[in-house]
Amino acid sequence: MSYIINLLEALIVSYGLVELCNIDKKKLFFVLNTVITFLMINYFDCINQNFTVSMLIFGLLWYVLVCIFAQENYIYNLFIAIFINLLCDLSAVIPVLFIYKYSVVFAGLTAKLIQFIMTYLFVKFRRKYYYFEDKYWFTIITVMVLGELIIIFQDEQIISNVYTTTNVLINIFIVIIMGISLYFFQLIEESNLEKERITKLYEKQKYQDLTYTFMKSAKDELDRFEHRMIYKIRNVKLEIEKHDYDEAIKLIENYRDEIHRINRTVYTGNGVFDTSMMLKLKELEYDVTPCFTISSREFYNNVQFMNLILELLDAIHVRSLSLIIKEEKNICIVQCVGKDLSLCFDEIKHIFDKKIDFAYKYQMQENDSIDLFTLKIRMEDE
Repeated sequence: MSYIINLLEALIVSYGLVELCNIDKKKLFFVLNTVITFLMINYFDCINQNFTVSMLIFGLLWYVLVCIFAQENYIYNLFIAIFINLLCDLSAVIPVLFIYKYSVVFAGLTAKLIQFIMTYLFVKFRRKYYYFEDKYWFTIITVMVLGELIIIFQDEQIISNVYTTTNVLINIFIVIIMGISLYFFQLIEESNLEKERITKLYEKQKYQDLTYTFMKSAKDELDRFEHRMIYKIRNVKLEIEKHDYDEAIKLIENYRDEIHRINRTVYTGNGVFDTSMMLKLKELEYDVTPCFTISSREFYNNVQFMNLILELLDAIHVRSLSLIIKEEKNICIVQCVGKDLSLCFDEIKHIFDKKIDFAYKYQMQENDSIDLFTLKIRMEDE
């Protein structure tokens, strides 16, 4: 019967690890972890290994296996391995205290039932803690490790039947402390997330207001330009009637340059990107012809991406520039095309020396007729 109880424990542990960690090959991991855990439990039962040592070995074993199958979130995975180990330990306390002396088998089955219930509940409520930052995980893991070591020491005395009421009370107290710690850090993280949400709403509203102000300014400028154009077209007509064609051509050239200076409206469906680009195009000293064929996605509103593009435009020196931003699968391609395009490489180096969270590469192509600067950025999957 002990083999069945050990198999149940191995199955419950594998279930918890698969559900709580981002395992790549879940079925393979489930089978492998179940077999290894089952064999290790039986081996330690045979040699009557010290309870504390065996629990530490199991925790390390599960962590290594999880890291092999889920090569990310190492700190979070360490927490899960420690917590699953703790559940195995805690689930045995009540059966050992109240049932073990009457029936060893029933105590074992009850312990596995308690372990499964606690694991299942933890899986259901994991959305409340899986987004913790690493700095919180370090503190939580420290509390969990210290708490588990104390509980294991107390449980050894309980299993050896040399315990007192103090041992039981210490266990209860440690469990309460760990529960409060998890809840406390959950509240902190929820507060941070709410603050971040409010900040994003504020930024969104700010850019909406900027967009509205800019669009209104552009409309007013177009209205004024329309009135000026009526007057200037009349002047061109007068010069043509006087057969002064050179003066008429000169007026037309001046009007054409003025048209290029009118504000350009950028609309790609990315609020922050659109507003920032419109404001930047307005303040640049050289003429820019934008060509944006991009989708609406959060990446383009990323502060790092926007700063990169805006600083790149500041580092370029040219009379006129074609700015192309397009997508190819999951790659954003930024191209700056212009004649006699000059780049301040000290500024470029400064731009790309900053911490950037996405992968990128860039190159400069120069020839006699036209220069091309290309920047390729890998966008994260959404």
